[in-house]
Amino acid sequence: MGSIVVDQIGPDGELVTDFDTTLSEHEKNDLLVAALPGASAETYAGARVVRFRDQVILKAQVTHLGNPWPGYKKRIQIPRSWLSVEREATREGLVARFVGIYRYRDVTIFVDFDPRTYIQRAANNSAAHVSTNDLHQAQTLGVFERVDRNGNRLTSIRTELFADYLLGVADTTHPSVDVFRRFNADFFTGAWLPALDAVREMYAAAWPDRFQNEWAGFYLEYRFDRFVRAEHLADVVAFQKTKQHGAYDYDLVFHRGPTVDFYGDLKASNITKGEAIGNDRDDLVRCLAEFGRFWYVIYEHDTVHAKDNGNHATIEWNRWRRDHGHAQRKEYSDLSYAARFKESVRFSRMQVLEVNEANANLVLGDHRQGRQPSGAARELKVKILKKHIDNFLIYSEALA
Repeated sequence: MGSIVVDQIGPDGELVTDFDTTLSEHEKNDLLVAALPGASAETYAGARVVRFRDQVILKAQVTHLGNPWPGYKKRIQIPRSWLSVEREATREGLVARFVGIYRYRDVTIFVDFDPRTYIQRAANNSAAHVSTNDLHQAQTLGVFERVDRNGNRLTSIRTELFADYLLGVADTTHPSVDVFRRFNADFFTGAWLPALDAVREMYAAAWPDRFQNEWAGFYLEYRFDRFVRAEHLADVVAFQKTKQHGAYDYDLVFHRGPTVDFYGDLKASNITKGEAIGNDRDDLVRCLAEFGRFWYVIYEHDTVHAKDNGNHATIEWNRWRRDHGHAQRKEYSDLSYAARFKESVRFSRMQVLEVNEANANLVLGDHRQGRQPSGAARELKVKILKKHIDNFLIYSEALA
């Protein structure tokens, strides 16, 4: 048994806090052999492995990273000897696998770490990391693949699907993720987007928020809505601009057939920020209780502020709005919003983050926004800290 209480995953993907169990070499072999018909434990290139058809499986137990790390941080240790085994297997035309085995009571999850990023490391011992959310996704979805912040690819697999996964016949598709992958191919150009170009495009399309100060986020919404409609993908992910009475006030509606599967929000964020502010906490808690998961889809951008270039873009934007029918609440000023106006942005990376019962305790940090003009306290907002991203990262993409 481990010495501290950490995150564990139950049979329905629920979060449990308990000690890590300890697996013997014999128990690790038994779990693999039971999941892989025809597999056997044997010695290969001087290492104890499990052979399954043309695959050589090197295995280690998934356990907590240790103090002072949060309870969701887990890993396997990759000894240097695995690198020699991988090279020998490759020479013989075999496939070497670096596999983590997670075991908690009756739950077994296998984590396949792509060896390519680890075989290049010179350290005698290196760690391959996995988070509680990876295990939750495997237990609830069956197979879950992602790339972590360090570029390591890992796939978590529920035990009864492990053989199909190794044989390449397990279903690894994720239709909602595919929508964003396709959108990114259209949206990520690498070019800087001037404010007035974006605003004029939204104006030509009669987008409701064409005059808003924070134009970059509204341009992202406009482009995504246009994309899913043009590509006939709104039956998978729809952008909800006009909210129905009594419905959740979120941008994204994810469907499973004719029914709502869950909700999400689409957000733009400056790439230098250490956190992204989300929605009202109480509403999100209610939504999670009803649907079980919630997605934040965050597009990050590099930014040039007009104040750093003499505010010429701010003046041009304010005059253009005035000439095209925008009525300011206060007396007209060429320098309205000058302190924060973005002259141009370049969208350069995105992340899909899922809040669920296995990680909501981290995501739902309290962010206090100050007070209303009346002096009343504002509602608590969700605060998403980037340092915890690997525990709720579903998909990520960045410009090369």
